[in-house]
Amino acid sequence: MKKIFVLIFLFILSFVYIYGTFCLQSGLPEDIDGYRKWTRLNKKIIGPKAADPHHGFKREYVNRSKSELVDSTGNLIFPYPEGTIVVKDVRKTAKKNSRLVLLSIMRKLPGNETTGGWDFIEYTRSSQGNSFIPINFSKESCYACHRGASDSDSVWTKFNNSWLFTSGNSTAWGYPCG
Repeated sequence: MKKIFVLIFLFILSFVYIYGTFCLQSGLPEDIDGYRKWTRLNKKIIGPKAADPHHGFKREYVNRSKSELVDSTGNLIFPYPEGTIVVKDVRKTAKKNSRLVLLSIMRKLPGNETTGGWDFIEYTRSSQGNSFIPINFSKESCYACHRGASDSDSVWTKFNNSWLFTSGNSTAWGYPCG
């Protein structure tokens, strides 16, 4: 009986070690674990643009199902509910498995009135094998751009890669802030 307890203890200890070494080593928060299995907001990859603060090739994911995002007529439902997380995965090239250089995260949380209800954080790493580290910046600087997407709850990318912003008197398709 004692051997069984020792084996169970060693199994649990090895699991904790492996999890800590390989899963938590990334430096990323646990609440975005598995984000690539979430609902993808953009069908096509968003390429780099001039004056893009997130320079690279972007895919965006949200922790909501399609039925939570779109009403029966196919229109997006806004505002996003509290607890929504949007992850922008920025890669060096358009290839799906190219080097991930930046993760930009928006979380809809109570008490963030100065930033439209959103908390912003970004992570980067110097090379493929290194852990991610948070980038130090002003959350208000993110919201200064995202405030321009007020008709879509401060999220520029709308479901299925159809994002819209108005420039002067004309309407233009684009993604002005990256």
